[in-house]
Amino acid sequence: FIHCTRSRATTMATRGAMTPRCATSTHPSRIARSSRGARDAVRARARDEPTTDDVGRVKAALIRLCATTDGGKRATSSEREELERLVNELAEIGAREGVNLARVNGKWSLLATLASAEDAKTRKNKEGAIGSALTEISGSSGRVIDDSTSSMPSTSSSIPKLIASKGNYQDIDIDAGVAENRAEFAVFGKIPLTVRLKASCAISPNGTARLDVAFDAVEVSLGGAGPLAMSLAFVNPRGWIETTYVDDDIRTGKG
Repeated sequence: FIHCTRSRATTMATRGAMTPRCATSTHPSRIARSSRGARDAVRARARDEPTTDDVGRVKAALIRLCATTDGGKRATSSEREELERLVNELAEIGAREGVNLARVNGKWSLLATLASAEDAKTRKNKEGAIGSALTEISGSSGRVIDDSTSSMPSTSSSIPKLIASKGNYQDIDIDAGVAENRAEFAVFGKIPLTVRLKASCAISPNGTARLDVAFDAVEVSLGGAGPLAMSLAFVNPRGWIETTYVDDDIRTGKG
């Protein structure tokens, strides 16, 4: 599964400008560069290393495509391939520069989650009925990126039409060892429904940019009622999040 998230500080600023959710300017900021900066860029390209402009171009294209395809849900086959290519391009940059896990800390808004049909089938088999349902509700199951003829449903098709998704979010605090996936909905277009998956997390001992995650409880709030909490100790769901690229604005990963 490929995940693309965005810092909520940036997303909220974008919403304040009355632009579509997860949308942003289609171009990086244009700032005049000094002659020294230009020479640095030439030397960086000579070493086949990404420049700031390269990263900004990929990020802008990815964020724009996530917005115009509703996180991949309305993407054509070619658009889904382009989404995956852009995520992989950022992952290559992350592999060259290294991933700073300290930057993973924060509040993130989900832009897209993509999965192959084979990955989706494997996930459902491993998670079982309860785990799979929680993954679907939290918005983590993703959009299958194989052919449109695939029989695997997207998350949106699994949720009753009377419930409209308002967003999916993830909060991570590595120092405190806690994480939370949160999905927000509107029932009948106006009653707020929130589902929270609370988890503990720790840096994986294998030395990669991976967090091991154990989901502890689920909380559901409807309107002004709740939350109704239920322990997940009886199913003991576990997983991991591997960050492939992260900066102050965007994060991509697998999990």
